Amino acid sequence: MILSRSADYGLRALIYLAEQASKTPTPLDVIAREQQVPPALLSKILQTLVKGKVLRSHKGYGGGFVLVADPAQLSVARVIELIDGPFTVFECLTDDGFCKIRGCCKLRAKFGELQALVRKRLGSITIAELVDDPAEVGG
Repeated sequence: MILSRSADYGLRALIYLAEQASKTPTPLDVIAREQQVPPALLSKILQTLVKGKVLRSHKGYGGGFVLVADPAQLSVARVIELIDGPFTVFECLTDDGFCKIRGCCKLRAKFGELQALVRKRLGSITIAELVDDPAEVGG
């Protein structure tokens, strides 16, 4: 599975907002600058998270975004699903994934098990955990 750029940007923005722990709105341009994300794309991503009731947006002077979901209850899987849609590791496991050998594939069942494990693990990682993790240095 490759995490989409949008999901990556959304997760980074949420971690940043959770680190700020502010009840006052953080402007889009500040989040974009701090996370080195294109503002136009970030705006669309954050609006998706507003619709998902993870963020609240405030317009006008002093406007921006506030994290309203509890970071300790907000899983990485939920964020990915809000941004990218249903979670799928392997295309053949989607309802619309085209596969000529679906009925006799020897891999599909094992792929399904792996997908369930990945989904479960991402569902167990919260934004709060990511905030508390020390930053990786030197990769």
